[in-house]
Amino acid sequence: MKHSFLYLSIILFFCCTSEKEDDYLASYKDSNLTIDEVLSHKPESTDSADFVSQYIDKWLHSRVVLDKANIYIDEELEEIISLVNDYKETLIIESYRRELINSQFDTTVNKTDIEKYYNDYLSDFILNKDILKARLIVLDKGTLKRKETEILIKSHDKKSEIELNSFCEMYAVKSFLDDSVWVYFSEFYQKIPLSKNEKERILSNKNKLHSFTDENYIYLLFVRDYQIKGSKSPLSFEFNNIRKLIRDKNKIKFITNMENRFYNNAISSEYIKIYK
Repeated sequence: MKHSFLYLSIILFFCCTSEKEDDYLASYKDSNLTIDEVLSHKPESTDSADFVSQYIDKWLHSRVVLDKANIYIDEELEEIISLVNDYKETLIIESYRRELINSQFDTTVNKTDIEKYYNDYLSDFILNKDILKARLIVLDKGTLKRKETEILIKSHDKKSEIELNSFCEMYAVKSFLDDSVWVYFSEFYQKIPLSKNEKERILSNKNKLHSFTDENYIYLLFVRDYQIKGSKSPLSFEFNNIRKLIRDKNKIKFITNMENRFYNNAISSEYIKIYK
């Protein structure tokens, strides 16, 4: 805690003053570590004090090891220079590829392409977990609204759905009401006290309301539909995954075509020469 407070104080001090020659967080021989360098590597969600502390320790460790390595390894070796140049070129090319994708790549994936992929590779889409289309409402055990909730949770007309949403905002401890989407069954039974037999009972009837209680709550689970592990995964459940897969493939195709075009243009312009 003392170290964290110290590093946080250092951060605040340097952020409020201009950089001078001696404004360093750490140094090893002729190498110096500045606050700007540390903060430029800091992820947004990371605690500043903890990150600075860890970064300084890591930086000092690497400086010491590098200093020792330089005694025995010549950094001007042709092999090392070649590796550094290769890595630099790779970074430049990858950065340019990202820029091309961000500025020129069409991210649109047609619904028909998704459906075609799904049908062409149907055997790949097998569920590894049970899934449900369901609603879950958790009420306090002493509620007087149980009967009303049991009626609303099974209703799907527009008026009832609006009433159900308003009802849950007022009386529910927790609720999940969108039974138009597939959800892993595990996301429900982690919130409900279920035995093995009760889990099996849930996966045996569609359009069925199940109720469970514990010391504090009533759990109402309306199962609209379900699919068992090992069965074919519905297209609607796989839709976004397939879209991402097709988009990623299209990115690769886009980059390949662009780079081939660059290469062919270079050949046409006679910039490329091959000496035999």
